[in-house]
Amino acid sequence: MKLAVVAAVAASLIVGGCSYAAKPIAVGSYNVYSSYDGKLPGKYLLYVEAAPLDRPIKPSDFNCSAHTFPLQLSNSFAESVRQTLTNVVAEIEVVQTPVDRVELGKRGARGMIVVRGESVDGRLRVVPGFWTAGIETDVEIVASITVDGKQGRLLGSTVSGLGHSQGDAGFACGGGGAALADAAGKSVEQTLTRLGEALVNSERVRGT
Repeated sequence: MKLAVVAAVAASLIVGGCSYAAKPIAVGSYNVYSSYDGKLPGKYLLYVEAAPLDRPIKPSDFNCSAHTFPLQLSNSFAESVRQTLTNVVAEIEVVQTPVDRVELGKRGARGMIVVRGESVDGRLRVVPGFWTAGIETDVEIVASITVDGKQGRLLGSTVSGLGHSQGDAGFACGGGGAALADAAGKSVEQTLTRLGEALVNSERVRGT
């Protein structure tokens, strides 16, 4: 009986092919630990490149393999970066392209912050249950931050964050998108916490 139920659930998960986009909402990290009092002083320009964080995640086993799970992280990641750094830097101005040292002076900025979403890796697998199947997802993000001042490079660091989530598979693996989005959101939060800490605790950045 149990084997029959599991088989029926598994069969329902692979029937047809649907696309379940995973779009995490933008949430800044507010748990950035600083060794200093107050925000990083001064005005900084911010440029975020996150296009590499948009990619499809392929299920790691046969279940759900007929479906696609596009992870769409670039927009929410960029906004999450802005929210995070606004919380730890006195003044942030978002720019559409990085500027040089001369332009920094013209804009009255102390530095040019560039954050890049370097890569994202995800795993999605089905966990068969007695009556319903579950979904487990893991998402890992790698991001980099550089800060250039009027006299040159002040900071360069690469960080990563890992998020895990689980939930019901739903009909035809429909729950996979939600679980993947939840894991991605947790990964973004951990990544930006580490990125923010690298920035606010940098002696070279604060010394400019």
